[in-house]
Amino acid sequence: MTEDAFADRLREQPLAGLRALRESLQEEERRVSYWRQLVQGRLDLVRTGLEGGLPAPGSLARLAGGGRSAARRRSPAWTLVGLDDGTGPVAGLGTLWDTPIPWNHLAELAQVERGLVEAEVELSVYRRVLHQRIDACTAELVGRYVRDPSQLEALVRPG
Repeated sequence: MTEDAFADRLREQPLAGLRALRESLQEEERRVSYWRQLVQGRLDLVRTGLEGGLPAPGSLARLAGGGRSAARRRSPAWTLVGLDDGTGPVAGLGTLWDTPIPWNHLAELAQVERGLVEAEVELSVYRRVLHQRIDACTAELVGRYVRDPSQLEALVRPG
């Protein structure tokens, strides 16, 4: 579906459906972003191996922490939600993630690197599409609120 067709479809959505769609896209973006971080970290480890080294414990801790607050970190188990549905770029990551890193076999290590690079590119493209769609939903919501401010009442009304 083109982004123009997606934007056209948004105009036909009821307000509650549009809000729900935006929320689900945001959740999907969080899931994809987390997987992308995991793939990038694993790629860093594999590249260290390809350069002839083994990751130091400090590097592993830094990658695991990702420089983020504990509130932003999620368990890798959280990312398994939806992996088995066979669709989207996240679908094949379970197998890629479960593949042991063959530290002592450079040809196999290079193959793992290629798989991780492909996954990272797919995730990045998909994430970009999600951002465009979230932005389109936001623009449609703002447009509706500008045209009819009474629709905002449901958002600010208590209970």
